[in-house]
Amino acid sequence: MDTTAASSSGAAIDCAVEPDALFIKRIEPLLATDRPKTCNTCHLSGVDMEMFVQDTPCQTMACLESKGLVDLKEPEASVVLGWISRADPQSPLIDQSVIDEEYQAFLAWIEATAECGLCWSGDTPCGEPSGEKCDEDEAAPEWVDPGDCSPLTRESLFRHKVYVWRDRCFPCHFDSTDFDAPKWIATGSCELGSLMTMRNVLERGLVDYDEPEQSLLLLKPLAESAGGVMHGGHDKFADKSDEAYVDFLAWISREVECSP
Repeated sequence: MDTTAASSSGAAIDCAVEPDALFIKRIEPLLATDRPKTCNTCHLSGVDMEMFVQDTPCQTMACLESKGLVDLKEPEASVVLGWISRADPQSPLIDQSVIDEEYQAFLAWIEATAECGLCWSGDTPCGEPSGEKCDEDEAAPEWVDPGDCSPLTRESLFRHKVYVWRDRCFPCHFDSTDFDAPKWIATGSCELGSLMTMRNVLERGLVDYDEPEQSLLLLKPLAESAGGVMHGGHDKFADKSDEAYVDFLAWISREVECSP
């Protein structure tokens, strides 16, 4: 059985060896606990790549792919590469050489996998959902909104204004359940769950940029008597004074304001 494939440069690669070898040689050293990581400089309270690492490189890549963080059809469009390139080179722990090293290592690994295909199969590549609570669900200090349009602020605002209310949509819309409903709420670690849920909301068109108050993210949970639309999962916002409705609208309004 031929296990070779052509890389993006045209050179033949050994698919039985190359993707795993790239991970061991170039990715594992980047995940050392004493090494600063670019993802930690610009996302919430630290989206650490170690949270995706599984028992083998094959399963780790499958986990990243299942979360939509790598794009095997268009490797350079992978979300994880965008996260790395967004790191601030002025950070005390991060300089341009760190950013470039991580970016090129992950790109090479993703490209090799794109050529060879995923080598892991299973229902839960990232393991079973942890079910952990986010810090704001407990007695954490109140988050202070800086009021700007930076990616970090917009993502943090989503976590504190939308994701924090996710239990109102349980269990129907959670990706960890079997209910016959759109699965737009991601589970797992709090940081990743919030980021992926925000991505799902935007990709599914649940935000109306022309008329923010007509966004389905608001109208579906809102009682029809208060102006909502039909929702098979019963009312989640009694009316527009509901605290969750107010928070959802605050995030939507900022997202619309900050979008080109």
